[in-house]
Amino acid sequence: MTFAVRRVALGALLLVVVSLLSWIVFVPAINPLWGYFAEPNAPNVVAMAKQAHLHDPLLVRYALWAKGLLTGQGFGRTVVHQQPIGPELRTALAHTCELIGFSLVIIIVGSVLVAAVEARRRDSSIDVGLRATSYFIWSIPAFLLSLLVIHAVAAAPASWHLSGLAQGGPPTGPEDFFQRMTLPALVLAVGFIGAYSRYLRSSMLVGLQQPYAWVARAKGLSEREVVRHHVLRNALVPFTTVMALDFGAVFGASIAVDVVFNLGGLASLALNGINIADPFVIEAVIVVTAAIVVLVGIVGDLVCGWLDPRIRLT
Repeated sequence: MTFAVRRVALGALLLVVVSLLSWIVFVPAINPLWGYFAEPNAPNVVAMAKQAHLHDPLLVRYALWAKGLLTGQGFGRTVVHQQPIGPELRTALAHTCELIGFSLVIIIVGSVLVAAVEARRRDSSIDVGLRATSYFIWSIPAFLLSLLVIHAVAAAPASWHLSGLAQGGPPTGPEDFFQRMTLPALVLAVGFIGAYSRYLRSSMLVGLQQPYAWVARAKGLSEREVVRHHVLRNALVPFTTVMALDFGAVFGASIAVDVVFNLGGLASLALNGINIADPFVIEAVIVVTAAIVVLVGIVGDLVCGWLDPRIRLT
């Protein structure tokens, strides 16, 4: 329990630091009333500035924003249009979580399968081919791969019935989910499969030469059973650690995929906040993004502690 409490406390402290630093960096640089500078003394402009505390000291504004967040008022309202940020943020977050969750399932399953084949067929033509393909795909940026895939699907013959996979937009229901999310999730996942399968392959190759693997073989277990029941579990510890530490990269790539496929996720909301120059929208996206990354890091630590109890002593 102490192990979990320490990780949660560090995560909470990190969120406070991120929110404060982002507020100091971004809030002074933007002003939602830029469009009203020609008439800064107009009654409606003065009222908007007063209601949003735009002329208060920066730390005072941060304290008021944090107080509203902690007292259940959520992330507040947009300055100009006075629309609540919470509902739009929840919708965008749901779309982003759907994309990342679907992609993580593909990444984990794909990485395990590719690494298992590579480790069992070490230095074979299959191993070399898979590694070369992994290096190549990993070198392609997510936004470029998204554009290439969309153009390839659009150019495919109509008889292949692929056009619906790249129609874009957020899913409108369970039946529409797989049609709209499969292609973006695959585009996001394929590069990371190439990267993570290399880590997992290396760990599995080391595990195959460990004494416990030789003992398992001596007991009559097949090589497949040795990999599945002994080597893979130990190899998943560094694999999980790498995935948890590198989740920010997955999230960053999901932003590009979200924009290209127009999925209506956090990236789309952030762009809207930039367009209207609203600091509250941008801060909400930053804090929620940081919270997701921190939460995944905590879950990764807990999973590693479950896989290897020695980690809980650190």
